[in-house]
Amino acid sequence: MPKTDFRCNVFPDSNFSLQQRCSNLALQICKLATNLTRQKCKLEKSYRKRVSHHASNLSPACLVKLIANYSKNSTKTTLYSNPRHLVSLTCRPNHSAS
Repeated sequence: MPKTDFRCNVFPDSNFSLQQRCSNLALQICKLATNLTRQKCKLEKSYRKRVSHHASNLSPACLVKLIANYSKNSTKTTLYSNPRHLVSLTCRPNHSAS
């Protein structure tokens, strides 16, 4: 009676099935990596857009605030540097009462 190799006959296509599973797994990993890369690019693009938008809005806002503060401080300095003007503003006689 000849010897039969049962290892090959028991699961004849097990090697092919394993290769298919590995191939499918590799394909799924590649698809997932592609999707994650796309999402990362979208997030980075959105972030850069927001940073750019805020930077462009921040500069004029700071300039307006700087001008407002300068004007406010300049007015205070002018009033306090000329005491006669300050006295004349606060001590005006009320002419409408006569």
